[in-house]
Amino acid sequence: MTFRAKPVVKRDHRPSWESEGRRNLYLNLAFGAIVLLAILILLAAVGAGYYGDHFAAVATVNGQAISKDDLRDRVAVDGFRFDRQESFVQDQVSTGRLTQAQADSQRQSIASARQQMPQSSLDRLIDATLQAQLAAEESVTVTEQQVDERMVAEATRPEQRHIWAIAVQPEISPGATAPTDAQSSTARAKAGQALAELRAGKKWEDVAKTVSTDSSSTQGGDLGWTTKEGPYEAVFLDALFAATVDAPPDVIKGADGIFRIGRVSEIAAASTDPDYEQQISDSGVTLASYRKAVRADLLRTALSDKITTAATETATVQRRVSQIFLQGSPGATPVDEVKSSHILFSPNDDPSNASQVPADDPAWKKAEDEANAAYAELQKDPSKFAEMATALSDDTGSGADGGALPWFKEADVDPAYGTAIFAPGLQPGEILKPVKSSFGWHVIRFDERRPDAGLRMLELHDKATAPGADFAALAKANSDSADAAGGGSLGWVARDQLAKDLEDAIFATPVGSVSEITSTQAGYYLFKVEEEQTRKPDGDQLTVLERSAFSNWYAAKKAAATIEGGTVSSATP
Repeated sequence: MTFRAKPVVKRDHRPSWESEGRRNLYLNLAFGAIVLLAILILLAAVGAGYYGDHFAAVATVNGQAISKDDLRDRVAVDGFRFDRQESFVQDQVSTGRLTQAQADSQRQSIASARQQMPQSSLDRLIDATLQAQLAAEESVTVTEQQVDERMVAEATRPEQRHIWAIAVQPEISPGATAPTDAQSSTARAKAGQALAELRAGKKWEDVAKTVSTDSSSTQGGDLGWTTKEGPYEAVFLDALFAATVDAPPDVIKGADGIFRIGRVSEIAAASTDPDYEQQISDSGVTLASYRKAVRADLLRTALSDKITTAATETATVQRRVSQIFLQGSPGATPVDEVKSSHILFSPNDDPSNASQVPADDPAWKKAEDEANAAYAELQKDPSKFAEMATALSDDTGSGADGGALPWFKEADVDPAYGTAIFAPGLQPGEILKPVKSSFGWHVIRFDERRPDAGLRMLELHDKATAPGADFAALAKANSDSADAAGGGSLGWVARDQLAKDLEDAIFATPVGSVSEITSTQAGYYLFKVEEEQTRKPDGDQLTVLERSAFSNWYAAKKAAATIEGGTVSSATP
């Protein structure tokens, strides 16, 4: 037999277990990659959540972010400060320096302020951020030593004094807005005589009850306990905190023109709490966060001081200005206004509770009969209206002024009263038949009807810019501002003395000319620029600038800043 050899094929024979192992390796690698990817996704989610909870911006100020952590820190600081205030109130009650009623009132104020957090805290952060930027521009800085000193000051309960006052307010002639020099001199002399009697040994309470025009006179002039930063005029408190017990300083004239005599009966010395910083830490506030808030407070004060000093001590370009102001609501639909006078007859002579009296109660019929009788009398002699209003009206406020009421839009008064006084065809001086409102029965005299303030200001602008116009006379006859009696004179106006929109209108107007109409939320303004000088502020102008130069300057800076966010959502801790 012949055998043929089979070709030999070389094969790569491998055990089955080796192939299986490789497949498992690939599977394990793939699974590991999936697990790693899942971990990375989880870490990314955790990181994003952490960032969102801590570093995400709740507001930006000119591109500078305020994070959620910044807000949490500030809320904690503000909360600690409220706690501190409440503790101080309790101490005051314990030492008898506050009555329970006074303490409850202060606690209510603290609670109300606390309810505004965290929005109020965010508002402070926005201001602090912007003020830090402005301070850098103005080269204003705060040192660590200043922060240390403020921390000590905050740890110190300030000196308190039990103070008393006797006030003598000058008489003012009917129709005048300020006392004459003679009236002021008389008041000063009266206060001086009272001080002489006190120094001669007359009892304080007796002088206070017979001389003082202040509401505290019934308590012998007792104003209670106060710090040097209390709610009284600085010049008065400065004098009392420099005085000794039961040694009244000289008579002090306030910015309000009132002459005051002050007295100190007790002094509670200042005291510093050595554990203040520990209390901050124990409350959950870091010292770094607290010092940051203190630094912001100091920076605002330093910035304010610089701006105020520049406004009050430097000669600047100023303008002497008069104004016409009409109270109104720019942007609203123009509606007429009516001026009227009334004599009110309320059920049981009580306007405040008239709406609670049933319609069939005899008191309503009695009020109606009285109104009809008054109306019949006025039909015979309308000139008696003011006299009867003063004698008979249950609205004692308007009654004291002959029944005269302010200008009203129809929507601003009781519907029945509004329908009556806005009826078409009424003539000035016309006496209307009695009208029943929710306050009682009214006998009404229609006095005048006028267009909306915006339309009237357009007419006034045309009159004020006409050749030979008497701006002062127009102001006296039409302006709603307190200076109308003086022809609308504002005196000298410097930068940062008024709100920026009013200031811009004044300084954009050529000297000797009348401005364009400027509207604000309060109403409409028209200015006459009388002259321009470079001068330092003085008198009342200086007082105004000391009080408002920084706030006006800062309001303008804030309006020009780019602030995004700034509202705390319900999701923000």
